[in-house]
Amino acid sequence: MEAKLNVGILCTLALAWASLTLAEPSSAMDPHAELTRDLADMEDRFARDREDPALAEHLADAYLDLDRPDLAVATLSTADASVQADPAVAHRLARAYEQSGRVADALATAELAAARCARSIGTADSSSVTPIPERSCSERTYAALSMHRNALSRMHAWGVTDPRTDSRAQLAYSLSVRAARILSASR
Repeated sequence: MEAKLNVGILCTLALAWASLTLAEPSSAMDPHAELTRDLADMEDRFARDREDPALAEHLADAYLDLDRPDLAVATLSTADASVQADPAVAHRLARAYEQSGRVADALATAELAAARCARSIGTADSSSVTPIPERSCSERTYAALSMHRNALSRMHAWGVTDPRTDSRAQLAYSLSVRAARILSASR
């Protein structure tokens, strides 16, 4: 009986090993795929120039698209301080935190991004100490950042810990969009 069990376990392990080693690489990590080359190129450029906010955004977006929020957080955390102060970059960081299940961090970062954008377009409280970012924000960007902040605020209040699997996260976004539509219609 013990021999049969050992043979069964050995066969299961052999099949698992064979399926892992014989599997085709995913297109995202295939060294010959264009996406992989583009990602490697962006990583190289970012390693040489951590002061380009657009490059930081694109690299973080690529990592988020690959479902690697941890790499997006690491990338944006190593960017130059002036890049980290950019509202669009802070928004990417909030998305990365959200995607990795860190709702409280995502909310704090989204609030910071919205405050910086408001300061950029001149709608912030005059006593605000939030620095004015180098790149300007538009009213449309501010509206998007505000919707994201409001959705995260609801998720945080409701105790959502994993926005990717909790249906309340989608409800939070729906309510934030609805509130924004009502606000824009009332103007």
